[in-house]
Amino acid sequence: MKKPKISFLVTDISSPGLGVAVNFARMLAGRYDSEIAGPDFGIGVSAMYQDLYTFKVVQARRMYRVPDFFADCRRLAGVLEGEVIVSVKAFANTLPVALREKRRRGRKVIVYLDEWDGALFRQLSPWRRMLRVLRYVHHPLDDIYYPLVERLIPRADAVISTSTFLQEKFGGRIVPFGVDTDHFRPQPPEKTLQLRRELGLEQGKLIVFGGVARPHKGVEDILEALVVLNSPALRLLIVGPGTFHLDALMRNPRYKPFLAHTGHRSKEDMPAYLGLADLVVLPLSDTLLSRSQVPCKVFEAMAMAKPIIASAVSDLPSILEGCGWVVAPDHTAELAAAIRFVLSEPAEARRRGEAARARCIQQYSLPVAERAFAEVIEGVRSKP
Repeated sequence: MKKPKISFLVTDISSPGLGVAVNFARMLAGRYDSEIAGPDFGIGVSAMYQDLYTFKVVQARRMYRVPDFFADCRRLAGVLEGEVIVSVKAFANTLPVALREKRRRGRKVIVYLDEWDGALFRQLSPWRRMLRVLRYVHHPLDDIYYPLVERLIPRADAVISTSTFLQEKFGGRIVPFGVDTDHFRPQPPEKTLQLRRELGLEQGKLIVFGGVARPHKGVEDILEALVVLNSPALRLLIVGPGTFHLDALMRNPRYKPFLAHTGHRSKEDMPAYLGLADLVVLPLSDTLLSRSQVPCKVFEAMAMAKPIIASAVSDLPSILEGCGWVVAPDHTAELAAAIRFVLSEPAEARRRGEAARARCIQQYSLPVAERAFAEVIEGVRSKP
């Protein structure tokens, strides 16, 4: 029997956000024939995911400006074959494109929201908003257009949110990211020791951050806490591509003794590198954007049975209740004290790590997310 076809439409085929579409397309493979489509602005498919799926790539190097934007969006719409289109984020080149196909060909549309993308523009002062509008009015993919696109969300057939904040703001159902708990699982000690030797990190305790180091990710908060603790036995290992922000952190003489960087690693290799961690720290700042996010890294760390410290932001306190630690956001002293405590209490750290994995399997694993996502899809397919 032929499977129903689902189209995942992403805003940029080179963005790390492509991982959301890859994760769900692979997760739903037993039920649906999925395709992933998106524009290429000249960089190509994200190196983190290019080997994990086959993509429909639409060359769109000038999509960021009018009038090329409209022509490129029409070409993007033309490659979508699914009876259900999942708009990954509510961007000007995802949701309006999907809704166009709903009007034109009767496709059903689901909007997937993993953060409030309009938060940064909303936080600007009225004066700065006006200046940005004047400067980027010709750029349909700029932040200034997010509020207009968000008004289109009620026209979709369903909304999937990833946090309570997003659900309260835009409605829909909360569906977890879905972690492969067979892939992300505790690693053999001998394998971890061998990798530590290869990296020259045999001694001391490691905090591992896997992903792209950007200003709102809280990497500098971890480093500030390590500066306060001032122990040569503590290191922060960043597993991910280089960025201008990371380069600046590595040049900072205060941070340099505590910072190590592996460079880009495939998503398939992440369990081995997360296995190096004595502790995972997720210090989100208390901003509008952070309140809307639930980073998938928390679920991957839970699946690995790692002790986790996170900021009391978004849904993290409820996710980690009884199986992790939460601290006040933007509070270096409290974060440093929590790191010291967790690393000095290995038995309690191990107990909470095991509890985190058990909760992840029960509430945030692939089968749980697959059932929830499929229920949303079947709900919109059954609509007349």
